Amino acid sequence: MPLRKKYDYRIADIRVGRIVIGALVAIIQLVAYQVLQQYNAVRMGATEFWDISLLVDDVIPLIPEFAFVYFLYIPGLIVPALLDMPFTLYLRYALSLVLSVVIACFCFAFVPLKITHEALICTDWTCSGLMMLRSLDAGVNLLPSLHASQTLLAAMVMVVASHRYGVRTFWWAWGMFLYLPIIASTLLTKQHYVVDLLAGFFVGLVTWKLALLFVGDELIVGEEPDQDAT
Repeated sequence: MPLRKKYDYRIADIRVGRIVIGALVAIIQLVAYQVLQQYNAVRMGATEFWDISLLVDDVIPLIPEFAFVYFLYIPGLIVPALLDMPFTLYLRYALSLVLSVVIACFCFAFVPLKITHEALICTDWTCSGLMMLRSLDAGVNLLPSLHASQTLLAAMVMVVASHRYGVRTFWWAWGMFLYLPIIASTLLTKQHYVVDLLAGFFVGLVTWKLALLFVGDELIVGEEPDQDAT
């Protein structure tokens, strides 16, 4: 039975399955990211790292408060799971996230990059988020930016859900207006270079297309969409 036929149900009817899939994706991503970060941090002193910074990176200011927006990355990826869309569309989104992690980890392991943080002298509470961010993310897993690729994927699945199935809820509006600040936070906290974001967008587009090959389209050629899907 084709995958798109076997699993093409409404998310509301398989809430447990959706939560399990989301949890598995999150665990895979967190474990893989931390393993690669530890690996890159260890070799940092013995490897010559590439410099991919551009002039525009020097012009972009450091705004410590955006660290709090940076941490909204994972909640932003959960928003699509709250929408009532065909499960194959959600499955395509989840698979795209996994594929983006696989591609990113390959690049993290073989492309030696790091970002050097200038010393931050700040005792105000607004800097606490940035200090925590730098303690958790050493700035060695750079290209492609998963913040860029995965927030783009979240936005894409929500746009498809909206245009094809008429899904427009509070969560849709909240999520769409959240993604741009999240992407901007990667630059305004000096955690990524512009090139990292461009590579991340490219990975997001590629994995979205690749996931379609495995999952299939939500609408089968020759069939009319269900009335309750619009």
